[in-house]
Amino acid sequence: MMPANNMLFEFLQSILETVRELFRHDPTTRAASVEFWVMASTWLLLVKFAVGSMGPRFMVSSQYVNPGVQILRILSHYSVSYSLGLMQPSTSEQGSATNDLFQVWAVLIVTMQDSVSIGRPYKPQEMSTVDLLTSLWSANQLRAKTAMYLKVPLWIIWSIHASRIIWYYVSSDSAEGASTDNMKLVGDYMASSSSQHADHDACPKTMVGYRYLVLGEDEQVKKIERPSFRFQLDNTRPEELITLDKVWSHHDSGDRLLSKDADGRFKDVCLSFALYKLLRRRFFDFPIPEADHPAMRRLISQIILDDNHERVFRVTEVELSFLQDLSYSKHAVVFAAGFPTQRLMLSLLMTSAASYLAYAVHDLPRETTAVTAGGRLAKITHGVLVTRWIILIMVCREMWEIGVYVLSQWTKVLIVCNYIRQKQRPTGWVPMLQRWMTEKAARIMFWLVWRGQWDEKIQQYNLLIGAQVKTTPNRRLRSRSVKLGSNIKKVIFESLNQALSAASSLAEDGKTNNSSSASLAQKKRNKLLMSHHWKAFAEKRSLQSKISTIYHALKAGDTHKVLVWHVATSLCQIKLLLLLLGEEATGSPGDLYMLNLPSTLLRGLEAHYATVVSLSNYCAYLVTEALVPDNGLVADKVFDAVREGANYDLRGCRTLGEVHNTLVAAAWVPDEQNGPSIIKIGTKLSMELMSTYGAVDKEDLWESLGKFWAGFLLHLSASTIAAKHRIHLQGRGELTTHLWALLSHAGFLGADTDHGQQLLDPVDLNAA
Repeated sequence: MMPANNMLFEFLQSILETVRELFRHDPTTRAASVEFWVMASTWLLLVKFAVGSMGPRFMVSSQYVNPGVQILRILSHYSVSYSLGLMQPSTSEQGSATNDLFQVWAVLIVTMQDSVSIGRPYKPQEMSTVDLLTSLWSANQLRAKTAMYLKVPLWIIWSIHASRIIWYYVSSDSAEGASTDNMKLVGDYMASSSSQHADHDACPKTMVGYRYLVLGEDEQVKKIERPSFRFQLDNTRPEELITLDKVWSHHDSGDRLLSKDADGRFKDVCLSFALYKLLRRRFFDFPIPEADHPAMRRLISQIILDDNHERVFRVTEVELSFLQDLSYSKHAVVFAAGFPTQRLMLSLLMTSAASYLAYAVHDLPRETTAVTAGGRLAKITHGVLVTRWIILIMVCREMWEIGVYVLSQWTKVLIVCNYIRQKQRPTGWVPMLQRWMTEKAARIMFWLVWRGQWDEKIQQYNLLIGAQVKTTPNRRLRSRSVKLGSNIKKVIFESLNQALSAASSLAEDGKTNNSSSASLAQKKRNKLLMSHHWKAFAEKRSLQSKISTIYHALKAGDTHKVLVWHVATSLCQIKLLLLLLGEEATGSPGDLYMLNLPSTLLRGLEAHYATVVSLSNYCAYLVTEALVPDNGLVADKVFDAVREGANYDLRGCRTLGEVHNTLVAAAWVPDEQNGPSIIKIGTKLSMELMSTYGAVDKEDLWESLGKFWAGFLLHLSASTIAAKHRIHLQGRGELTTHLWALLSHAGFLGADTDHGQQLLDPVDLNAA
């Protein structure tokens, strides 16, 4: 044990000694050594790339991230500029070995700086003129006297770097245009009656009749119809065009991939990609002609909403990951022309050249001294070690970029579609080998790539608890998260299925081409969804009448209604806890987050209780995020006013009983001159609910509340503008955005049909 401990101690001591040397005072920099500034610049560039690579996946809102990103960008820029300024070699013959190191470091840092700007997958940043001039400056450095064993790999690295810059400028504009053209092509394909994108009797189980585009439409001849100037797809290369019915048509015994796809995961990624191509139009105000087609509602109802409700999220989470890439990354542009082979080959070449350079620098002295252009001496003590660390960081960045694009959902779609194309080719040992290799690649990719999976957690915010917590700028600090339980899924999707059935029973005008009839059908569907949650109290006519009176008195938007119902639900919850727990319910108001009460106490209410509380708190959380149909400024101001009112009413309350008694007593106080508060209206509504159902522990009360909140959440999801949902694609995802995607496909486009990239208010812009 002693020798091992001594070795560990010596290793740690050597690391500390190296770090101490890097931070030593240097007369050139008058601060830390040149090696320190070189390493700091490289690490800052790597961190900058890492933040850009993670992008919006782990960032709930850029409102709290952008300042840090801006600081990181400024630090990396000035650190690189300062380091390059220090490394201008002198014409003196003294310290030529160190001048060689300066040239190596300069080329590597400039290459990495430009690679980060070009290759960063998220928040694309165009290269500036300063970046280009810096790249040319590094080439000029190589003209100085340099050892041949260093000059050759350095010129190779710079040449690859220059090729990448040229390719970036040449390909970016064309790829951006191709991505935009594809969006219009898909929109025109779905709008064209001659395309017959889906039959009226299309079968969602076998996908027969569903000719939704997956891949290959860009390889067909496109004609332009006049005077409408629409794209018309001429299927000149049918073997390259992949549609949903083709994906589901492979059932032969020789198919080792799609026919053996018991859980449908290989096919469903193509379904998600096809639905993504349709849904992205909502961000750009493209028409949604298939909203009036019964085949799409049948697809949503019979295939996506299966019995266990697991497939629905598997499809929507991948679909939304494509939308997230469209909005916040360069994946859509990079994959516009297919797999980015050229980009990845350049990264591999750069990795190979840098790896050879790591070997080539071994002949450089460990310690040396150089004279900089300023005439000062610069002492280098760990030149080779620092160089190899820079190369290691650079190689890690290149491999990271390769992994970001290769290990993506986009690659999975390309592999499955390529497999389908290979199945259509003539038989032979070469095609069989290609199919076998593609099948293995598909299985490996589906095992490795997990990006896009939703954790199925929903945030919780309770107004009566939050009102007693000290105000902070970030309301998320006061929210919690819970797992989306199976009963919650069941209630939500039962409500959605009922809405789909009701929409199908309407006099749909989708069989005609009359735009006014289609608009009328759309209004009917919107009205149906707006009133759908009322059906939860269909058997309680008197209660419905009183709710109508409350809504009429509010004369306001959905934010007010959410808060009224949230207060009413919370008071019903408090009353139930007081009834069931008795003296044990004298705890803090934080008990309102409790979902797992003993089943012996709830007496069959546990499933309904957890559903109601979770959905009520989730809808209140949506108000705190302004992810509701109302204008963000309105939602924010209303929430702040209601919260301040609750804080005033509940001052001094320490137990659930005190909260309940205080609010009930305040409900009987005469209204102020400007009318009753949201808290008072919610309190009276809770009393109406308990009075109508006879007691707070009645199962039908909690079952009705669960159906109400499920229907209300569907209405909120469909009516919230697409631009807001686009903002909240950042992070791990929201349940309401998943529901918005399903409702959009089913034809529920919200009351405002111009739902695309509308002008956002300041609250939404701050979260963008």
